[in-house]
Amino acid sequence: MIMKLKYLLLAGCLMGLAACSDLEYDLDNIVPEQYHKILYVKGNGKQSLTLHNTGEDQQYVFSIVKSGSDPSLTAHVSIGVMEQNQIDEEYSIPEGVNYSLIGEDCYSLETTEVDFTSSDRYKLVNVFFKTQQVKDVLENNPDKVWVLPLQITSATDSVNAEKNKVFIELEAVLAPMVGFVMKTPVEVIQMEYNSLATFTEELPFGLNVDNYWDLECSFAVDKAYVDQYNHSNNTLFSLLPDESYTLPQTMSLPNGVTTTDLEVEIVGSALTPGDYMLPIAITGISMFEINTVSSVYPLMYRIMGKQLDRTGWTVEATSEETTGEGAGNGVAGCILDNNPSTFWHSSWQVMEYPPFEIIIDMQTEHTVSQIAMAQRCNGYTDTATGRFSISSDKESWMEIGQFSMENALEETQTFGVNTAKGRYLKIRIETSYRDGYASLSEVYVYGME
Repeated sequence: MIMKLKYLLLAGCLMGLAACSDLEYDLDNIVPEQYHKILYVKGNGKQSLTLHNTGEDQQYVFSIVKSGSDPSLTAHVSIGVMEQNQIDEEYSIPEGVNYSLIGEDCYSLETTEVDFTSSDRYKLVNVFFKTQQVKDVLENNPDKVWVLPLQITSATDSVNAEKNKVFIELEAVLAPMVGFVMKTPVEVIQMEYNSLATFTEELPFGLNVDNYWDLECSFAVDKAYVDQYNHSNNTLFSLLPDESYTLPQTMSLPNGVTTTDLEVEIVGSALTPGDYMLPIAITGISMFEINTVSSVYPLMYRIMGKQLDRTGWTVEATSEETTGEGAGNGVAGCILDNNPSTFWHSSWQVMEYPPFEIIIDMQTEHTVSQIAMAQRCNGYTDTATGRFSISSDKESWMEIGQFSMENALEETQTFGVNTAKGRYLKIRIETSYRDGYASLSEVYVYGME
């Protein structure tokens, strides 16, 4: 009985389908005519635009899309500019922003009428901004937000009312500029002495806009930059010797290439221990301007001397905590014991305050190129700033550098110094992160025997 019922139901369905096939298929019975084709702006809504004053009009492109249940139909759409009263009603008043319509002398539309054939699915619309006129308007009226709001309408076809506008906010007009592309701050590259071969540095530079021109750029070493940098950053970089590098004087930036690399060859074998800088400057461009913020790329190297063997070295300090930090701890000798868990500490049971001086006797004379120090490693970071000096007789001292330790628990912090020769090394601690207390766990010296 059940099988008979199934066959009867199947037969009924087939008869119903046959009856439907005899009817004329009408799309309007399923989808209303107004939804057969729907037009909308892709990338609709607010769009911020920064222009570049190249001496030519700048192009802005948006697209109008034809969609719907039957996008093969033809269509027509008009493009218009919203009037100020509509801008105020829909944007300025609700947002509390002084939006102002940019004048017709600042732009042009390629077309205001767009036709779609049956095969068209979208059409691109070009807007051309006159950059100098826009720049003048923005500079003369900085209290206003200048906009160009465009709206599409159609007398014959449906338009998506929520996606029918592109609201272009004109943020700024900038000059095209060439400059280096670099991380900030520029990294100091650390290398080991006597292990250096010739190598090439690639310094990216280019325009801040798409390049449609053939440009020529010139380069040189800005020797004055080294002293300026040292003065501003309390560093001791020396200018890389002339014989240790090769720098192209000019390079091309051809049409279609926005960014390229300037290749600088460094002869590593020509470098002795010390801190070096090679500040490469863009000195000229055949068109436009040089970005003063990124016009210099300071290549910086720390050529590390050999870590000197501290066997037999002795040390004394003007202040020590001889008992309060436990037996054998807190005294000056802890900075040379190869044990980062022990540390020298200034006296706190009989409270003393900076400056504190630590003098290391290296027993024989060494040429010193770098000094590394480690903060106390059990949760305290005391030592802040100070100076390094060197002497051959412990009487006449020559200052070779300053230091500013980070308030952080790092393994070691390395400081470059003016390369100098001597037997005695003085560390003068002048300020502290912790109310006058000072401490160090280890001190290492680098240089040449």
